Amino acid sequence: MINITEIKPVDIITRIGNLTRTQAMGLNCLVFLAVREQTTVTCQHEEVGFDDIPEWIIGLCDWLDDDGLLDLAEQITIKVRSQPEE
Repeated sequence: MINITEIKPVDIITRIGNLTRTQAMGLNCLVFLAVREQTTVTCQHEEVGFDDIPEWIIGLCDWLDDDGLLDLAEQITIKVRSQPEE
């Protein structure tokens, strides 16, 4: 079990292994918007949508600071590039 106050991007990546390519790209969009707008991933999820991304993943992202979110986005991008297109 993860201590939520010590969550790292790798903790999220290991738990989102079964997101589709589309969901992973959507999560990256929400992450970049959150960093750009100085808000949370949850706020962007509520505003933009992408209802196919599980809310528990969105909640985990909100425990990361901006650098952690950008690291997560990088790791998601690497993961997406290695997946076959849908």
